[in-house]
Amino acid sequence: MYRIAAIVLALFSSAAEAGPVYLKCQLDKGARGGGGARDLAMEAPMDVTLNEEAGTVTYTLPQIGRAFTVTGVFTADKVTFNGFTVDRTNLAFLRDMSDLQVEGPPIIDHGKCTLVKVNRAF
Repeated sequence: MYRIAAIVLALFSSAAEAGPVYLKCQLDKGARGGGGARDLAMEAPMDVTLNEEAGTVTYTLPQIGRAFTVTGVFTADKVTFNGFTVDRTNLAFLRDMSDLQVEGPPIIDHGKCTLVKVNRAF
């Protein structure tokens, strides 16, 4: 009985200590998903905060100074949110516009994310 309680406590404490993950994600130049308009996701890196415990992703488009917090789908190998996917194994960044297309081959743009080390005073 005590062993089971100790295992459960260890699992919950390690999950609670796993804080948000901070990324900078950039689509490769020449991305096609902008639809002819200004493509904010391609112009500058997006700041992305993955909070698996809360099930949320916050991403910031620096050109307009706005942050968006949305529900994320967290699996063992990827995190998906609002048409974007971050690969948890190699930090590949993907934007899939096929849900917004009427016809033609799917528009899938590629990029890369980097981990951001955050130094905090508290």
